Amino acid sequence: MADVVKELAGIEMPEYSEDEKFKLEVGVTYKGSFKLKENGQITVRPYKEGTKPGQLRKVVDGDQHAIFESKNLLRIVFTIPKTNMDQIKNRFREEFFECYKDLCDLQL
Repeated sequence: MADVVKELAGIEMPEYSEDEKFKLEVGVTYKGSFKLKENGQITVRPYKEGTKPGQLRKVVDGDQHAIFESKNLLRIVFTIPKTNMDQIKNRFREEFFECYKDLCDLQL
């Protein structure tokens, strides 16, 4: 379980700017997401290659959550068993408050 949490904490989070312009080339496959607005406008958000957050260290290891910290980043990972939706929501709410208490105790 600890390896899974560490792997989840190291996932790269893409950064983007909605005002940023990019050029699409014919025949190239792009990764990203698209959103179709009600007026028919399509918003494209391309994924960008970036750097993985380095030097993450675990500062809190809760029952179903972990908090990692680096120089410029605070990452929170929740691990909740997959059950029915009501149980998931209740478990998340409980873990969220436990995580909130842990955040209040941290010296950032």
